[in-house]
Amino acid sequence: MSEIQSAETYKGIYAMHKYWGKKPFNVISDFINEYTQEGEIVLDSFCGSGITLIEAIKLNRRAIGVDINPIATKLSKVSLEKIDIKELKREFAKIKKEVEPIINSLYETTCEICGNRAYQTHIIWSNNEPVEIWYKCDSCKKKKLIKNGSEIDKNQANSPSANPLWYPDTLMIENSRININPGQKVSDLFTRRAIVGLSHILDKIKEIEDEVIRETLELTFTGCVSQASNLVFVIRRRNKNSMKEESGKAEVGSWVIGYWVPQEHFEINAWNCFENRFQRILRGKEEVNSVFKEDVNFYDNFFDLANKEKGAIVWNSTATKLQIPDNSIDYIFIDPPHGNRILYMEMSLMWNSWLGYENKYDLKDEIIVSEAKKRNKKIEDYMDLMNQSFLEIKRVLKKDRHFSLAFNSLDDNTWLEMLNICIGTGFSVVDIHPLEYSANSVVQDNRKNALKTDFVITSKKSGDLCVDKITMSYDTNDLHSKIKELLTVNSLETYDIINKLYQKSIYEGYIYPPTKIMDILEKQFNYSEGQWSIK
Repeated sequence: MSEIQSAETYKGIYAMHKYWGKKPFNVISDFINEYTQEGEIVLDSFCGSGITLIEAIKLNRRAIGVDINPIATKLSKVSLEKIDIKELKREFAKIKKEVEPIINSLYETTCEICGNRAYQTHIIWSNNEPVEIWYKCDSCKKKKLIKNGSEIDKNQANSPSANPLWYPDTLMIENSRININPGQKVSDLFTRRAIVGLSHILDKIKEIEDEVIRETLELTFTGCVSQASNLVFVIRRRNKNSMKEESGKAEVGSWVIGYWVPQEHFEINAWNCFENRFQRILRGKEEVNSVFKEDVNFYDNFFDLANKEKGAIVWNSTATKLQIPDNSIDYIFIDPPHGNRILYMEMSLMWNSWLGYENKYDLKDEIIVSEAKKRNKKIEDYMDLMNQSFLEIKRVLKKDRHFSLAFNSLDDNTWLEMLNICIGTGFSVVDIHPLEYSANSVVQDNRKNALKTDFVITSKKSGDLCVDKITMSYDTNDLHSKIKELLTVNSLETYDIINKLYQKSIYEGYIYPPTKIMDILEKQFNYSEGQWSIK
């Protein structure tokens, strides 16, 4: 494949909702452009937030997205649907009129300046005590005032003046890696006051008759619940006159991977969380209306889509059993879970449970490695299900067409296993390319000169590769010699070195460990301005 664009920052459509492991939309667009023509069908059987589908539709292709995660397929569908913006704003205004006063009554406080009624916007908790209250006072026309917390504030949060409506009391999956303890429930992640506020917002959303608007506001709601939880950490910059970081002014953080309730964390007014997320959703939906000149028609089965020039399918299903005929897909781009790197379903439980989706999937079907003892998700299970998904990809892909796989680039065994699955299921590797992140990610590797990318392996359904199995070569002298030979001609980026090494060695039945390649490069070659050269 020719050179692709640098990753762009997420905004608009792509920033409507937090979802783990998003890939750069403009780079995925390059892959679709490279391997398809207008009108052809693009499949992503691990569609996640729907970026592949968005880019395919933008490029006048037809799209099919499949994901076991209900919140993923909801996000994918909402990201493709045009909407009546005026009606969306009207429905939001109705909810605001009915619910905001109820929620604000839960956050009432007294202004220390004028003595009038004011409303808390942020509460900083430390060791289960409210230590700092941020509030706004309409009488003083001040949007942010700060005072110390009190026992009254604590009681107000734990014993709110209004009762909750329906909320999820879902039992979470015990997993110490993401800080889920035995018997922990989703509701334990929130103050009682936050549960009351969120439950009233959700209740009004459920009353909306228009399906497109209701689904959009449901997505808005799930997008706000993490910020309304106890998972939002406090950022403190160190004061100039102090060596202690905790002495600095507090700033609002966000939810990171895992269910850690920081010792010092925020509770944010639930209505503010919803309204702030709505503004982001609104910008995204305005872009949807602008990008898609016509409504995207959704179909329930493949044959309906196949008989149309445009359209999409979004299925909440498993990648191991695709409801697609043999030899019918023109191109496939997938970004499956990378072992235990991100526990998608466990991390999405907070979202899915609020929408009552926790029974819409079978966790046994998730292709993942999990430390949760009850799940019994070992590497062997992961590789078996991944192999099944690859066999399905081979079955549905047309002959001589391409399949691109994004995966984590820093693990030697992942390289070997993924390449062997490709070859074992009858694909020929034709290209290896980097896939940079659009922004700094908490799951990236930050070591010096590390591969801060995923890689994309593109294969062809041709069966021309006459290699039974790839092995790992640890011949460091041979590896050093081959790298030196490559760099004698030109300075190269890391991915280009790996690409050139692998393009030859794969067909000879072996690869070099990526970690060993990096080790030799760092110790025996020069690195400057993103490229390696001979010392």
